[in-house]
Amino acid sequence: MKRKFAIISLTSCSGCISSLISLDIFPQFLERTKVIYFQFISDVMDIEDCDVCLIEGCVSEDDQIPILRKIRKQAKKIYALGTCACFGGILSLSDIKMTEPISRYIEIDGIIPGCPPPMKLFGNCLIRLVENKEIELSEKNMCGSCPLRGNMEINSNINISKITPNPEEIKLDEENSECFLAKGILCLGPIIRDGCEHMCIKMGLPCEGCIGPVSKDFTSNLVNYLSLINLSEELKNYTGIFYRFSKPKLEG
Repeated sequence: MKRKFAIISLTSCSGCISSLISLDIFPQFLERTKVIYFQFISDVMDIEDCDVCLIEGCVSEDDQIPILRKIRKQAKKIYALGTCACFGGILSLSDIKMTEPISRYIEIDGIIPGCPPPMKLFGNCLIRLVENKEIELSEKNMCGSCPLRGNMEINSNINISKITPNPEEIKLDEENSECFLAKGILCLGPIIRDGCEHMCIKMGLPCEGCIGPVSKDFTSNLVNYLSLINLSEELKNYTGIFYRFSKPKLEG
């Protein structure tokens, strides 16, 4: 019997949904499952009982909370799809808009992180869900397999003054493969989960952390990490570093 899937969108740019539809295995996914709710390809309005529900987007409105709780009752398993659903997402930069991960309001069974999730990771996760298997995510940080790793060591002597490279530093090759941190450019690789295949780094840009930390709270990991390096005064006052994809967890 085909497993029943529901795919729900909250506040988002729909980038995760676009990536889902663009997957090479998406036609196979449709053949091997029964998609009972997916507003991007169906006019069905009512969410019925299902085996798996994928939810993209963050919670940014009060009226989304009862919807989430209703879905939790109807889905055997729920997975947060993308950085917004997993951690709060880019809307966390807003000073006036509420932004919370879905796990703030309901219990979830796992996450498929990324902004949007990397294609290989996304596809592997989807296949496992279709086969009724648990999602497997790396337990290592990005630095372990980073192409710029070299002999770089994280220590308090590192002085960080930039968050983006100069144009001449963006093109990378075998002779120009020094770690961003050694160049004084902030990279969050040391605290971020491996799994994106270093797509940004290979394009000459440092990691901003969209795939999330290996464990625990996003912001606490970031604060602890930044305490180990010397940030310039300008960067210390740049809150975008702290709230790029998540706000601190609220108690209660």
